[in-house]
Amino acid sequence: MFYLRDVTGNELPVIPISAQLTETVNQVAQLELTFINTGTNASAVGMLQPRTLLLDSDSGEAYRIQTMNGSNIGGSRNVKATFLGSAHDLNDHYVEKSIKGSQSLDSCMQLITEGTGFTYTIHDDFNHYDFSEDFGTGLAFDLFLNTLMSDFNFEWTSTGKHIDIYKQVGKRDAFVWLDGLNLSSLTDESDYTTIATHIKGTGKLDDKEKPLATAEYTSPNATTWGVIDAEPISDERFTNSDSLLAYLKTKLQDVPLIQRTATLNDFKTNSVPGMINNSEVGNYGYIRDRNGVDVETRISETVIDLVNPATTSVTFGNMTKSFTQITAGLQTAHSDSGKQIAQLKAGIDAVDGNDLITDANTLDRLNVLGGAMNG
Repeated sequence: MFYLRDVTGNELPVIPISAQLTETVNQVAQLELTFINTGTNASAVGMLQPRTLLLDSDSGEAYRIQTMNGSNIGGSRNVKATFLGSAHDLNDHYVEKSIKGSQSLDSCMQLITEGTGFTYTIHDDFNHYDFSEDFGTGLAFDLFLNTLMSDFNFEWTSTGKHIDIYKQVGKRDAFVWLDGLNLSSLTDESDYTTIATHIKGTGKLDDKEKPLATAEYTSPNATTWGVIDAEPISDERFTNSDSLLAYLKTKLQDVPLIQRTATLNDFKTNSVPGMINNSEVGNYGYIRDRNGVDVETRISETVIDLVNPATTSVTFGNMTKSFTQITAGLQTAHSDSGKQIAQLKAGIDAVDGNDLITDANTLDRLNVLGGAMNG
């Protein structure tokens, strides 16, 4: 059941014809509510004001209104409102203080959450980060997403006003999808313009203007794409060449940017014999495409209609949508959500995403799974 709560605390139930929840890796959840202003919904339209909350009694989650628009249908009005998850409320707080130098992730989180009512748990160990400039003096959620997330290289989830921070969210080997079995109406997007296979970097300079750390990396994919130079990186955080090398590897885009979207029904039950597919956001799994190529990919986004949950849209690949892109999309008219996600059927499919699988053991395992499905 859904309720609207205005800034004065008044609550009214609303009965939607659609409640589309979009969950994206490392982004705030988005819920798009559509209803007609007839019957018990007639009063609900008046509740759509700045700061109104949408409460989902089933999950206990609350979402803050961002945009609202409507259109007339005969004597009635079709209303569509978009809400963002409670984590976005952290941006109600402007951080006036700042800290500098070597800082732990915990000290940074204390700074941006102080006095906000938000809590957090850091589940893994993270190295200190040496800020060359002061950290702080900005909107709290912007600082969290645009500075801390990249500097400390973490991922996160949220429940209400609690943030959980990990080195990586999701599980490995969470699904196997074989193309042609349960995948239909697949849409795909590929961008080959950013591929690079070779990168150099330098770290902090000493008193003689010589780098204390240097590193160079050539991707194994250079044997496929050739040697393609990326722009060199100069980062004064690094005084150790091994740390710089590890960082360079994360910055090299040595595979195409690929995204696949499909709609899955009965995803869990229609799995490869011996396993249950898990479609949670952030999970990794294997896909065999129509050409027999095995690919490891990640579920970057799911779209579930909470009114009709039988239809679930799953997006997987290595293209990610930034918070800036999400909020920019909200500021344009929402006539029909900009993403047309293709529909699909049941449990184990094929599409593709990040890295071609070349490991013999993995290929053998997938061949066995494919044979079980086909035999």
